[in-house]
Amino acid sequence: MRPAEPCPIIDAMSDVGVLGGSSALGWSVGFLEAPVADVRDHLLLWRRETGVAFEVYDDLPGWPECLAALLPLESPWKAELVVPHGVWTMYVNNQLGGGDPAEATTSIANHLGGRWVVATHHPLSAAGNAATELWLGGPTGEPPLHHVRSVAAVAEDGRWTWHADGPVQPFERTGAYAAATVADRLTRRMLVEYLDALGIAVDDAARYGDASVIRRLGQPAR
Repeated sequence: MRPAEPCPIIDAMSDVGVLGGSSALGWSVGFLEAPVADVRDHLLLWRRETGVAFEVYDDLPGWPECLAALLPLESPWKAELVVPHGVWTMYVNNQLGGGDPAEATTSIANHLGGRWVVATHHPLSAAGNAATELWLGGPTGEPPLHHVRSVAAVAEDGRWTWHADGPVQPFERTGAYAAATVADRLTRRMLVEYLDALGIAVDDAARYGDASVIRRLGQPAR
């Protein structure tokens, strides 16, 4: 691992954010109820164990401009961003299609013994694909992922499906789940309200701290 150093020049972007911004960047993000230093240390240890070289950049712009450090989006992903957010740490990577945070978020949170959240808002595409989802887990959840509750409105090629599993949480607006249109059962506004009830003010730039990005330089050892 090379020492932390300033990140390469990042182009300014407009309308940057997570959960459905103007680009796919950050359409799916994870939150871990743990200090960012603990999440970062565990993530670095995990990546080091794969035998792949990586760089760490700590000198990033503030939120949300730091998200540009993940560009370009790639498959498989090569860059991960961790950002403090109150008692939570946000995790997002640059997987093509908006990010794929579930594995790292659930694994690290469960190792550290805290709650985890995976939130997704993928706006409806021309091909008829969309998703608005909230997945919640923690120490009291069902192994192996310690899943507690999940709700999801998903469209594939224009066909919508609804998913709900686990005990209803106090903050949920369950009356909306009876809407005839699946897309109306869980909207971005509702998703933001649910996150806020968990202490995650996802649209409040002031709640985010200094970010770090970990960029992989090769493929994991086989």
